[in-house]
Amino acid sequence: MKRIRILALVLCACFVSAAWGQEQTTPPVLKHPTSHYRPANRTANYFVPSNSYSTEQANSSQGKLWELGAYPGGTWAGLSGINDFNVAVGVGDVPPDGSTHPLAVPLSGPHAGMWIDLGALGGTASGPEEPLTRISNTGVIVGHSRTPSGYVHGFVWTQTSGMADLGTLADIGYSAYNSSYAAGVNELGTLIVGWSGIEQSCLDCAPGLPVVWTPSMEWKHGAWITTWKIHKLETTGFDDLARWYAWGVNDLGQIIAVAWRNDYTLEVPILWNPRPDGKGWRVTSLPVSTDYPFYLPFGINDRGEITGAAQSEDSSVWLPKFWKPRDPQRKSYSMPIALAMPDGFSGGYADGINELGDMTGECWGEAGDQAVRWTTKNPTFSQVLGFPGDWSWSFSVNNSRIAAATYSGGDKCPADTYGSCGGAIQFH
Repeated sequence: MKRIRILALVLCACFVSAAWGQEQTTPPVLKHPTSHYRPANRTANYFVPSNSYSTEQANSSQGKLWELGAYPGGTWAGLSGINDFNVAVGVGDVPPDGSTHPLAVPLSGPHAGMWIDLGALGGTASGPEEPLTRISNTGVIVGHSRTPSGYVHGFVWTQTSGMADLGTLADIGYSAYNSSYAAGVNELGTLIVGWSGIEQSCLDCAPGLPVVWTPSMEWKHGAWITTWKIHKLETTGFDDLARWYAWGVNDLGQIIAVAWRNDYTLEVPILWNPRPDGKGWRVTSLPVSTDYPFYLPFGINDRGEITGAAQSEDSSVWLPKFWKPRDPQRKSYSMPIALAMPDGFSGGYADGINELGDMTGECWGEAGDQAVRWTTKNPTFSQVLGFPGDWSWSFSVNNSRIAAATYSGGDKCPADTYGSCGGAIQFH
C-alpha cells in the first residue's frame, strides 16, 4: 500500500497536465447489454476541440445539466467516466468513416463541451458498443481499441504520450490470450485493471483472465516515459471459473471483478486486496445471500465501498446492491445491502461511486429506463437523475456530484438523429 502511494507521487508529476487538471439514415441505438457493459499512434492534434455543447437547468432537485450530443458528424456517443476536474470520457463514432473511437469532453474551462477524438490503435471498429472508457484525476485515460491485426487491445492515453497499446497476456506467456480490455483506472492513475481474452473475444463471448497493469518510469531519448506491465491476477481457489471481468480499482489497490463458469452456471463476486508484503494481491470472494444466485460488483471507492447488483439465474431480475467493509483493514465485508428504487421501477444496478458515498446506475420498469442515484449513508433513498428523453444510465460520478451519463431522446438528442448522446448532471 505504501509502495503504491510513493509511486503515485512520482507519476503524478508526469501525468498531470494543465489542460486536464486546471480547466478544463436512422442511427443505431446504444443500449445497456445484459452483460453490463457490461495502427501507429495517432499524430493529429488531440486537442483540436469540436463544439457541440449546451447547458440547461434541471429540475429543482438537481443542479446543472449538460446535453453534449455526439462528436460533430457522428450519430451516437456514450459517456462512462468522469474525473474530479470535470473531464468526461466515453466512446462514439467519428467522421469520415463512422469508426468507433474513444472520446473525451471537458465540462468546464475554455474548452467546455468540445469533443476530443483520442484516436485508435490502428484497426477499424464500427457500430455502438458499451462504453468502458475511464479517466483518472491525473489525466490517464484507459479503454480498448482494435489493432491492425483485428484483435482488441486495452490502451492507455495521456496528453503527452497519446495512445499506447497495453498489450495482452500473450506477451508474458499465455499464448491464447491475445485480446485485452482496460476497464478501470484508480484516481491516482497508478493502476489499470481489466482482462485478457482468447482470440478476438468480445466483452463476454470468450474466456478471459483478470489482469492488472502497473507503471514504471524509464529514461528514453532524454526524457522520462511511463511504461506499463501486464500481470495476471491470482485466481487460486477459483479454478472452475473461466470468464473474468475486472471492473474497478481504488487508490489503496483493491480490485473488484465478476467471474463466471464457462457455462454461466456459477458466478462469483471477486475482491483482491494488496498483500502486506507488497508482492501482488490476495484473492477472495465477496459475501452473497441466498435470495439470488448471482451477484456482480461494478465500482469501488477509496473507502472500500462496492457497488453492484443481484441477478436472477435467467437474467430477468436485476436489483441494485452494495457492500461495505466491516473492518478498517477491509478484510471482511457486509452481506450485499439492498438499495431502494424510485416508484415505478422494478429492476436496476448500481455502478458509479464517489468518495462521498454517492452512487449512480440505472433502473427500469413501468416508469421507463433511467439513470438513478443513491447514497451509502441511506439505502432507502433513491432519485431519478432527470435526464431528458426516453432513457438514460450513469456509470460514473465524481466528488463534485457530477454524474456522467448516456441518454437518448428529448430536444437535444432526437432519436431520428442520434442513437444516443453523452450528458452529465450535477445533483445536490
